[in-house]
Amino acid sequence: MIPFPRETELSSEQLPLPQSFTLVLPQTFEGLEAVLFRFQDFYEQQKAARPELFTAAPMKLRLLQMPRIAASHKDMHLISIEPPKITLSAKSMDGFRYAFSSLKQLIYLATSSPAGKLNCGRFIDYPSYDYRGLHLDESRHFFGMNTVKSYLDYMADLKLNYLHWHLSDDQGWRLESKRFPLLSEIAAWRKQQDGSRYGGFYTQDEIRELIAYAADLGITIVPEIDLPGHSLALLQAYPALGCEPHKYRSANSWGVFEYILCPGKDATMDFVKELLQEYCELFPGPYFHIGGDEVPKTVWKRCPDCQARMRQLNLQDYEALQGWFTDQLTGYLKEFGKKAIAWDEVLDGAVDKSLIAMLWRGDAIDAAKLAAANGNSYILCPNKICYLDWKPTADEDGAHGVSTVENVYSLSPQRYARPDLCLGLQANLWTEYVYNPQDLYHRLHPRAVALAERAWNPTGDYAGFASRLKALEDYFAALS
Repeated sequence: MIPFPRETELSSEQLPLPQSFTLVLPQTFEGLEAVLFRFQDFYEQQKAARPELFTAAPMKLRLLQMPRIAASHKDMHLISIEPPKITLSAKSMDGFRYAFSSLKQLIYLATSSPAGKLNCGRFIDYPSYDYRGLHLDESRHFFGMNTVKSYLDYMADLKLNYLHWHLSDDQGWRLESKRFPLLSEIAAWRKQQDGSRYGGFYTQDEIRELIAYAADLGITIVPEIDLPGHSLALLQAYPALGCEPHKYRSANSWGVFEYILCPGKDATMDFVKELLQEYCELFPGPYFHIGGDEVPKTVWKRCPDCQARMRQLNLQDYEALQGWFTDQLTGYLKEFGKKAIAWDEVLDGAVDKSLIAMLWRGDAIDAAKLAAANGNSYILCPNKICYLDWKPTADEDGAHGVSTVENVYSLSPQRYARPDLCLGLQANLWTEYVYNPQDLYHRLHPRAVALAERAWNPTGDYAGFASRLKALEDYFAALS
């Protein structure tokens, strides 16, 4: 199985695959309807592919609530395959979701084995980290509802539980705002280099639909609105939020651009606070990502408003100004019941300890030291390891460098300063050079599978992982 379980006890006995399962629920399990439907749909697909294997009489599939023992993990679960039934035991609804994901893999492996039978035994499992993330950039290229749902389906089968959704950048704003309608009317669109119009956005009703879809799978969506940099699309719609008069346009190329938000203007801070409040009311999860990466300070250095703000606050340099801006946003989010996440550049200045740093630069070793020195919790996603827009092999296309499956699998939080501050791991998929769902899946798979295992099970065994990945190759291919 992938991720590999904590404890496995196999017996020599095997069970023939039943024609169907009879679900036994000693108590009500609210919130599992979608998982049960997905499992039933998967089982029918397996039967259709190999009907000659599914000949045994209907079998009991029993769900049991485990006692909430304080010493054990909240998502601990157990799979017991013993004649004449299969029992799934868990402490939480997520635990049951993860148990069903594992059971699906076991059934698939049975259908592809010579005997065509389930191996009997017990599997006890729980995750190493509560944050196991996958990132999707939809500013550079916009993919739409069906692709995001498929992305979430893929995550669920890997027991990944946070979708970091990058919804704004220089190239486009992808989230409707009722309070600031020009974000969807203007900022969501760009003029391509060939003169065509490109863009799109999600309405708030569509966002709610995707949030509900993710919640059924045990996945929380973490929205990202990148501030104060990477904001050309925002400035195209609301140019007064910039430092100087300029005919701002959403970018139709990639890179870092000098025009950014002006933190020296009270109007900018009021706008950002109101916008964050609207979006915090839309997204129910505990986290909100505020960006903070790649912020050139050139316009700030010639901006009278920024200089006045620095004098007012007695700030010594422009990194301190970004630190103040970040702390303001962190405070707004606290007021709205959220925890702020930001890219690790924010650690170059003084920031609030409650902010969660997403460590991405290089191998993230130095960034982890900065987080440890300031006492910030962090999430690991170093670009040299976890950036899935990088080439999967030296012979393939991609951005920047090479990060192979084995390289992704090598990620170990124990190499970093204060590993006790590490909340989890994440793989990031930027889409400058990803144009369609097929490209997306090619970048994603199988490197996201390697990340999922490392975020779940701390015991690294790449040879064993590669063998299990090969056995499940067609299983994952079907998810695409």
